[in-house]
Amino acid sequence: MFGAVTVQGAALPGVTAQQEAPDGQQSGLVVESITAPDSAEPGSTVTVVAEVSNPGSARTTQEVEFRLGGDVLDRRLVTLDGGENTTVRFEADTEDLDPGEYRHGVYTGANSQTATLVLSESFEITDFDAPDSVEAGDLVTVDVELENPNDFETTQNVSFWFDGSRVASEAITIDDGDDADVTFNLSSQGVAPGTYEHGVFTRDEGELAEIEVTEPGPTNASVAFEDQESDGTTVTVDQLVIPSDGYVVIHDDSLLEGNVVGSVIGVSEYLEEGTYQNVNVTLYEVEGADFNETELTESGTLIAMPHNETTGDETYDFVASNGTDDGPFTLDGQPVTDDATVTVAGANETSTPVENATAENETAAPADNETEAPPADNETAAPTASVTLDDQTSDGTSVTVTDISLSEGGYVVIHDDSLLDGDAAGSVVGVSEYLEPGEYDELTIPLFDVPGATFDQTELTENQTLIAMPHLEDSGNQTYDFVTSGGSADAPYVDDEGAVTDAGNVTVAANETAG
Repeated sequence: MFGAVTVQGAALPGVTAQQEAPDGQQSGLVVESITAPDSAEPGSTVTVVAEVSNPGSARTTQEVEFRLGGDVLDRRLVTLDGGENTTVRFEADTEDLDPGEYRHGVYTGANSQTATLVLSESFEITDFDAPDSVEAGDLVTVDVELENPNDFETTQNVSFWFDGSRVASEAITIDDGDDADVTFNLSSQGVAPGTYEHGVFTRDEGELAEIEVTEPGPTNASVAFEDQESDGTTVTVDQLVIPSDGYVVIHDDSLLEGNVVGSVIGVSEYLEEGTYQNVNVTLYEVEGADFNETELTESGTLIAMPHNETTGDETYDFVASNGTDDGPFTLDGQPVTDDATVTVAGANETSTPVENATAENETAAPADNETEAPPADNETAAPTASVTLDDQTSDGTSVTVTDISLSEGGYVVIHDDSLLDGDAAGSVVGVSEYLEPGEYDELTIPLFDVPGATFDQTELTENQTLIAMPHLEDSGNQTYDFVTSGGSADAPYVDDEGAVTDAGNVTVAANETAG
């Protein structure tokens, strides 16, 4: 029978009798905390710093041990008065240790603090993508590709530094021999314009670069288009501000009648975000447009409108896409515009007719009983219309226009809210049948069945705002041709404020929830 040795101990995690002084004060030194790296390169020297205190009242001298993998690597004799504390520094040589994970700690007779040390090769930076410049206040996005050269999964800290300070750090775990993409997104809000050094550091590697923080650009578009004289082939926009890349576009006054696409008669070259003066715009050279003329032949009103580059191809596609791409910049839901009277040199200049000339100081005496001539028989008032689209619930396939009045007949057209971004033709989602002049109540209009339009859906699936707009029949075929013609036929009714419209909130029945 084998002998046995039994050690009787106190219940855990209480203090043993040997650790308790007669007056109830804990005797012996206590390790409060340790500071040590999580990982290190094999063969390197690791520094561990321990915070040691004497919680008792009596002066105490005791050994403090540093152990790695359970083995004692170093001992220090520490003396502290009651209530005193100090730091103890240990250094561990890992030259004889294989790569892997090791437990280490600092021990006294009373307690210990332990941590894990991973001996591994540092993550390698295989790709580093950072911007050369950024506007103050914008995000700085840095993408890094890391590779783990070790034959085991490991975790290491990866940090982002800006202007000499660490501003972000993340613990990254990568499988053996694998790689990982890490993205840092940091705001430059509050950073003064200037050139700064920034970079990404793994444990033993790093990538540095310079970045220029520039003054923030404009947030809203604006345009100033002054009255001017032109040779008929170009006009000059006096001032232009665009908050992102785009163009300044010239429309003729058919824009005021709702001809958003067909009114485009000129476009500038591609312009980067910024502020410009005296932008020269060539007329009658617009991608996707066909013209019957090559220059202005009459003086009149033109409208300048900044447009946004939305497709990234640096080509003005608004006309070619029928108003879908490269739409106008807006402010408070309305396109940004300015108009000017453009006088064409040599046009509209006439001499005083001979038959109207009189001798000097001669005035014509009115004939007896002369009265103002009545209007000619063919003179007619401008077409008028009104429309009301109340908020309503729909099954998604139609909407109901509450009231409509058309002086010349035509159609009631339903637009979605992309109309507010200038997409006059592409925003059309419904149209009534041809309507004779008159007044109509509770007119139901089918959706997603429009001549010349193609749709990716057959019914409304989301609650949204729709806009009702009366359109004229101006081609005489009693077929709605506005979309097919790119906005040049069957134009909207207009009043002093522009196209006649009314908006209503349409709730799709399937989206209604119980109150």
